Amino acid sequence: MTTIMGATELSACLHQYGLQAGGPARRLPGGHVGQSAVVPTAQGLVVVKRCNRRFEKARVQLAAQAHQHAARAGLAPPLRLTHDGQWTAQVDDAMYTVTEYVDHGEQAGPTVFASALAALHNHFESFSPQGHCEDFLQLPDPPAADLERSRRQTDDAASRQAIDWRMKILAEFGLNARSLAAVPRSWVHGDARPDNLLLTRSPDRRLFIDFDQVSRFPRPYEIVRAFVACISPQLSSHLLGSTFREYLNAYHAVAPIPATDRAIMIDLYITVQAAETRTFTTPQSEIRGMPAFARARHQQLTWITEHRDLLRGVAEEAQP
Repeated sequence: MTTIMGATELSACLHQYGLQAGGPARRLPGGHVGQSAVVPTAQGLVVVKRCNRRFEKARVQLAAQAHQHAARAGLAPPLRLTHDGQWTAQVDDAMYTVTEYVDHGEQAGPTVFASALAALHNHFESFSPQGHCEDFLQLPDPPAADLERSRRQTDDAASRQAIDWRMKILAEFGLNARSLAAVPRSWVHGDARPDNLLLTRSPDRRLFIDFDQVSRFPRPYEIVRAFVACISPQLSSHLLGSTFREYLNAYHAVAPIPATDRAIMIDLYITVQAAETRTFTTPQSEIRGMPAFARARHQQLTWITEHRDLLRGVAEEAQP
């Protein structure tokens, strides 16, 4: 989806919710898998989100169900219902959701984010969606299989180089043949990062948005993925270790982390990040037309593997 939402498109979507735009829309930043715009209406500001057209209807509806489930516990801004009682609307071949608007001007630090993520994970224990949808996040099993297949299918030298680098990481850590089938799965947000957490004026109210990638997936992976999204790769080893320790302690205070999860979380994160091909990569070694993001992801994975032993040691420490 590359076109910007126009006034006609927004009007057609809002009509299904019984709303009318009362002024120009303001597009929100981000939007790797969709676009969002803040629209003034007679009933206040709302966020209209258009989901990527490559998402099937079931995926959009699952995201809406997960969002509303979190909203019932005060962990997400509430979704609006259409005239016919649906959480999603359809205009031509695109799917939309409309959310109450909550402004935010700062990002959460690692410990604040950890507490919020733990609360969401706790609440997701009672999430039971209607209908079936394939998980957005998927575990490669064995981890290197998709990489080997992709390498055989590409003639692009840069793509082969990137694949070889990932396979080397998996082989060096003994992860390339390790089965992931037995790793327990739970409901996760799928894209838990500071951009998707709203800090409101109330210090006790932290709201998640963008549930498009909600999936059944091992929570230890999301715990580490969210941590990496909260920090800078410029951290020194000492600060990385202490920040990770504080982050895990903040999560553990809300949702205790079993020792088995602590033991696998770093290797699981590296395995999934190195082996994953379906969601992000293209034959041109870019990510959804975003080569800068692809390079950043490459650098981030390199940085984490360099600090693997340090992070594993912190993760396996006993709680105070």
